[in-house]
Amino acid sequence: MGISEVTVGDMIPSKPEKRCCAMCGCISFLIIFILFLTSFQQVNRLNAGLLRNGFTGEVNLERSYLPGRYFVGFWNEFMHFPTTLNTIEFADEAVEEGVQQLGKLRSRDKDGKQIWLDVSVQYRIYPNELPQIYREMTKLYEDVYISELRGALQRITNEFTVDEAWKDYSAVNQKMLDECKTVLLPRHAECWGLQLWGVRLQTEYENQLVRTQVRKQAEETALATQTQTEYRQKTEVILAEYVANVTVINQKGQADKQRIERDALSAAQSALVGAQGDVLKIVFDTVKLNATDTTTEKLMSGSELVKYQNILMLKEKKSSNFHIKPAL
Repeated sequence: MGISEVTVGDMIPSKPEKRCCAMCGCISFLIIFILFLTSFQQVNRLNAGLLRNGFTGEVNLERSYLPGRYFVGFWNEFMHFPTTLNTIEFADEAVEEGVQQLGKLRSRDKDGKQIWLDVSVQYRIYPNELPQIYREMTKLYEDVYISELRGALQRITNEFTVDEAWKDYSAVNQKMLDECKTVLLPRHAECWGLQLWGVRLQTEYENQLVRTQVRKQAEETALATQTQTEYRQKTEVILAEYVANVTVINQKGQADKQRIERDALSAAQSALVGAQGDVLKIVFDTVKLNATDTTTEKLMSGSELVKYQNILMLKEKKSSNFHIKPAL
């Protein structure tokens, strides 16, 4: 008979005693297999874990476990601790899911004024220091952080006046952040961030502060207006100087233009007179009465020269009827 022909009935012993032993063996194997599977436990993502005995409740503080699957035995289980950023918020407003509802920080400033602060803190535990955290604070570590942060932040507010919170917000917020880091570091956690986002005084102080700020703003506005007026006046003076300079330059240019035109006209007239004199001299030297047997060469007299010039001028006029007859 081949293996393919074997049935379940063939594998079960025919005798009751052997059949009972086979059944017990199967059950034992099944139980062992289930226990083997349940011996693998997982630390979830974004968490760290501590191993705890499921029967005795004893926690193993020898090491912490990062995310992953581990063979730890079916009698053990993991306690999970979030390694992401967690928020502590000191405020009266509604908070997001997973954040404890805490009240405002109540304290006094450097001058003794009663103040209420809205502060948000983000922290993150160090996964490798999880055994120390559980040894010192068990799973109530956040309550310890809240208590110590409340006291430390209330003390740090005694070092500055309330008006510094908005006059020099960065410095005040940095002081509180440094104090937060100082508090959480020995408690095996990192103070990742802190935001001071609300400051409230008693009503009478707030009203007085508002009046003071309004008065200061009015003074600053008046000073700015005065400065603007001074600069406007200086600008107008400079503009007037430029306008005056432009007027002077224009007048000087106009005078220079007229002078140049007069000089050019005078030079032209002088050149014209000179040219006319040269022409007369040429005419005087050229036009002569030729010598004959009975007379000698004779130059024109002054009156004859003028008359000759007039005759030439009449010849230039197209409307004149004067014509010079050619010599025979």
